[in-house]
Amino acid sequence: MLIPISSVPALRAVDSEIFTLRYFMRCMQCTFCHDSCCQYGCDVNAGERDAILAVADELAPYVRAPVSEWFKPEVFEDPEYPTGKYVRAATKNGACVFLSDKGRGCGIHAFALATGRDYHQIKPMVCWLFPICWDKGVMRPNTDVKDDLACFGTGVTLYEASRDEVRVVFGEALVAELDAIKVRIDAGTLAASETVQAALAAR
Repeated sequence: MLIPISSVPALRAVDSEIFTLRYFMRCMQCTFCHDSCCQYGCDVNAGERDAILAVADELAPYVRAPVSEWFKPEVFEDPEYPTGKYVRAATKNGACVFLSDKGRGCGIHAFALATGRDYHQIKPMVCWLFPICWDKGVMRPNTDVKDDLACFGTGVTLYEASRDEVRVVFGEALVAELDAIKVRIDAGTLAASETVQAALAAR
C-alpha cells in the first residue's frame, strides 16, 4: 500500500510495508546469517566511489582485493543518485569485495570506526540505509528483504531500524511525517481512501 508524502520533493509516497515488515537489525550480533546480505556487492554513487578511492591507501588493509578490483567498470545513469551516476562494487569469493575477510561486517565501516571517520561520508548509502531504499519517488523495502534476508520476520520494523539513517538523508521533516504515518498504521486508523492507489482510482 502506497501512502502519499509531501515533506520532501524527492519523494511522493512511502510503501506501508516499511512499517510492518521486520528483521533482526543487530547484524554484528547475528549468529546464523554469515553476512549473507553482503554477498552481491552494492550500488555505489559515483561520488561515493571517488570518496572511497581518495582514501584507498588507508582503506586497502581492510579490503579483500587490490584497489583495481574494487569496482566493476560499467557506469550507469540514474537521476535519483546525487551525481546522476553509479557503479557496482565488485564481488570476490562469493561476497562483496568490501566485506571483511578478517572478521564480521563491512571493511569500509570497520575502517571508518578505526580512524574516527563518519561512516556516512565513505560507506555507500544503499548499505547504511538498508533495508530501506527509494526508487522513482517511492520509499520502500529493499527487494532483498523478502527474497534473501536470512533474518526476515523477526526483530524491529524496517522503519524503526532505519529511522535515524532516513533522517541523515532526508532530514527531520520527513521523519516527522513518517512517524505520524506509523502511529496511524499501528493504531489501524489509516483509511484505504488515503492511499496513492485510491487517489489514482478516483481520477
